[in-house]
Amino acid sequence: MRCGAVIVAAGAGTRLGGVAKALLPAGDRTFLARIVATAGEVGVAAGDVVVVVAAPFRDAVAAAARALGTIVVDNPAPERGMGSSVACGFAALPPGLDAAFLWPVDHPWVAASTLAALVAAGGGAPAHGGRRGHPPLVAHAQFAALAAAADHPDGARGVLRGSLAAIPVDDPGVLRDVDLPGELEVDACVA
Repeated sequence: MRCGAVIVAAGAGTRLGGVAKALLPAGDRTFLARIVATAGEVGVAAGDVVVVVAAPFRDAVAAAARALGTIVVDNPAPERGMGSSVACGFAALPPGLDAAFLWPVDHPWVAASTLAALVAAGGGAPAHGGRRGHPPLVAHAQFAALAAAADHPDGARGVLRGSLAAIPVDDPGVLRDVDLPGELEVDACVA
């Protein structure tokens, strides 16, 4: 199975005081570099990864993404919500992929073993402790619907609702996102 990824990194990080989450440190790498490296551990080529960027950190995040060898796409209207970024990313995926991870950049702590479990299952959403997390692995058959997610009333969540099996994993990283300063401090302690 040839897999790609859409990394949504178009936010303004306002709840963190206005920072580019993609460029925050996650151990010895940035969030973005850690995600690209983890995906690479299960065979996702950097050239099959789309990083969605937007103002106000468009240039800095795009430069970091290009340095990692990924495809960069700009979301010209991020105020429309995450669904618009998902739509931009899935519309820009290269041809020939069987599936793609949908990966918010604020989830850098996902283990490669989780990605491998999703690939082995042929897709689905990782679940830890009975709760679904990120990144789901989405089949090619859903790419077109996700590319139109900006127009769906519930965005990407509405497009995917009920279509992804929960894949149990022993990985709390699928539930750990960074939205608030306290969550960043916790991540610094475990890096």
